[in-house]
Amino acid sequence: MRTRSFRIDERRRSYLRLVSEIKHVLAQALAEEQERRGLTMAEMARILEVDRSHISRKLSGETNMTLETLADLAYALDRPVQISLLPRPVRHDVNHGADKSA
Repeated sequence: MRTRSFRIDERRRSYLRLVSEIKHVLAQALAEEQERRGLTMAEMARILEVDRSHISRKLSGETNMTLETLADLAYALDRPVQISLLPRPVRHDVNHGADKSA
């Protein structure tokens, strides 16, 4: 049986890292709010007037998350969202601006 090998390009890899980081931060915030004030997914669902399964699917990554959903989840967690685009460290081993025709 042949196995399929596939490559994930850098653009897709960047997206997957971002989604993973968002899921991690949301899970961490929920755990902290569960400990601090007993917040549950059911309570978040009540605050947002959605089914508990909606919250579960978003936090698990089962369904795609929009910026609106991220803002809603942050609202239910009573946490502000902070976004930053950090400069990429300079890599001296790669010359991205090199003229490839030379």
